[in-house]
Amino acid sequence: MPTDSIITRAAIHPAIGIARVGNSVEFDGYFIGPEVPDAPTLAEGEYKDRAGALKRQAACFRIYGYNAAGEVVAELTADNAEIEWTVHLANKKAEWYEFQLALDIPSASDAGVPLSRRRNASITGNERAQLVIDPGPRSIAGRSQHGSSFHFDGGYFFHLPVPLGELRTDASGRLLVFGGHGLSQSRIGTLPTTFANNDDWHDDMSDGPVDATVTIHGIDIPVEGAWIAVAPPNYAPALKTTRTLHDLLLDRMIAWGFIPPPAPVSFQRHIRPIFERLSGLQWVNHGFASWFGAGAPFEADAILPRLADQSPSNREFRERIYVQFRNPGRPSNLGKQLWPQFYGDALDGMDSVSPQNPDPSLAVPGGLASLSQLQLSWLQKWAAGDFESDTPLPIARSLADLDLQRQPEALDEAALAFCLADAFHPGCELTWPMRIRHLYRGSFRIKRRPPSSPEPDFGDVLSPAVAVSPTGPLNGASAGDLTKWMAVPWQTDTASCLAGYTFFNTSPKLLPTFWPARVPNTVLRESDYQTVMDTTLSPQARIEAFHSRVDWFRGLIGNGSSDIAQMITDFGKLGIIEERDGPQDLPGVPSRIWVESPPDLPEPGMTRAVGATTAAAAPAQFGGRKLRQIGRYGAPPE
Repeated sequence: MPTDSIITRAAIHPAIGIARVGNSVEFDGYFIGPEVPDAPTLAEGEYKDRAGALKRQAACFRIYGYNAAGEVVAELTADNAEIEWTVHLANKKAEWYEFQLALDIPSASDAGVPLSRRRNASITGNERAQLVIDPGPRSIAGRSQHGSSFHFDGGYFFHLPVPLGELRTDASGRLLVFGGHGLSQSRIGTLPTTFANNDDWHDDMSDGPVDATVTIHGIDIPVEGAWIAVAPPNYAPALKTTRTLHDLLLDRMIAWGFIPPPAPVSFQRHIRPIFERLSGLQWVNHGFASWFGAGAPFEADAILPRLADQSPSNREFRERIYVQFRNPGRPSNLGKQLWPQFYGDALDGMDSVSPQNPDPSLAVPGGLASLSQLQLSWLQKWAAGDFESDTPLPIARSLADLDLQRQPEALDEAALAFCLADAFHPGCELTWPMRIRHLYRGSFRIKRRPPSSPEPDFGDVLSPAVAVSPTGPLNGASAGDLTKWMAVPWQTDTASCLAGYTFFNTSPKLLPTFWPARVPNTVLRESDYQTVMDTTLSPQARIEAFHSRVDWFRGLIGNGSSDIAQMITDFGKLGIIEERDGPQDLPGVPSRIWVESPPDLPEPGMTRAVGATTAAAAPAQFGGRKLRQIGRYGAPPE
């Protein structure tokens, strides 16, 4: 407890909260999103309700009171303050511009890239207001509040009512924000044809400001507001990608001077997580299983002791590992087989650093991703031996495990640590505007556009120069302004991320990949897991079952447009990658295994064997412009 216990201001955390849609309509068909970076996953089967529908992820917002020195004095709840929350959600996707390519990278200006024209361009003038779903703000106060008056109903897409979610409070008066139920539809009954820009369609994604008034003993306390974004489901809730949205924004916040860089480099806090994430992706991608999975050359658990070895005699090993990471700052270190094997925003070509966004991580050939500059700087120091080879840190599984001073920062990180930064094409949760400086007013805090300053009309085409201009559409935000850059509807983008793999007859290892930590590629299914755990079977049969993988999307009925249409109705039927006990008697198989819950879809039996010790095949030479032609930028091929 700080010596000075006088609260002079308050702030809402997380600064950017994430809710996720689900098709469960039960009152308790939800769970609260991660509140600490190492939050435990739910028990087996708990991500779906009693009817098998996918639960929604609610975002919980808390308020912390600070003294004049910036120290946290207390969390403010209904026990020690009078609090009224106000949230405004809106969906502006159909009224905004098409997504063609991230507009802050040089490739966006290439002659072959389609222009970012208005969506639903045939609807003009005042009629375009019908493309915006905006039920207005809702306010809530007190303990355990809920009900229809706190629902974001009343918004329409032309004649179609589109509920966007609801507010509740918990027993302490904290805020719970829920998104919609994954409803996407066409107002005129047309089928979706593209991955991101389907005219006459809407979904129920949304975003907007989160505010509160706080009174303590009759004194009004100024409160720094937050933001909420509603995102698609997380189908692999325990897994983190190599560069999370938090990693990206932390890098940018330091570069922009909002927060100081962490020092010194800690093996446990900065280096170990990178390798554990690479290994974690074995459960959702065949190629990562071959490189980083159980029994593979770079399995994290097997090499962690040597990675942590700070001795000069181990420097050569550390440096050999360091140069395996793609590094935009080292022209000789950009190969397509380097780590991590993710697509970047461009998908093709050699992007130089853009003056609008001088981020070297965008300068990668083939449109492949890298770690953040901050992560790469940590690895560089680690390779040189300039790091603390500290002991493993206690793992905080809840906020109660953390000191009060660390709780706000943990909330900010946890909300974004399970979101993706690669590839912004356009992305899973949020997209490329998140790395633009003038969108922010402080550390992780979205700048508000004043209600008295409506957004200008930027014309029929949004150019890259206007999009990133300090006077352009990213100079502050109002409700709906973060998610409007995303695909409409979201399901078509999620189902299209495998278009390139199919078209180019990629190696079964599916490398490079798009978003496996949120949208899995290949998984260990329930029947194979049961074989692994069956002690009456031979070790060979059990090992073979462990190394088998099936396509996660195998239940979708076809390719291209039929896939994306089915995804709209069946997104809640796909399996969730859940943590299970592993066998205790089978050497080489981990004690914890991540298994796909049985999907409520046909089982065609598309099994792929994953040889744990086989080297990953060279990535297919994807032509990004061809990729644009086959589903990422238009209708899939016949």
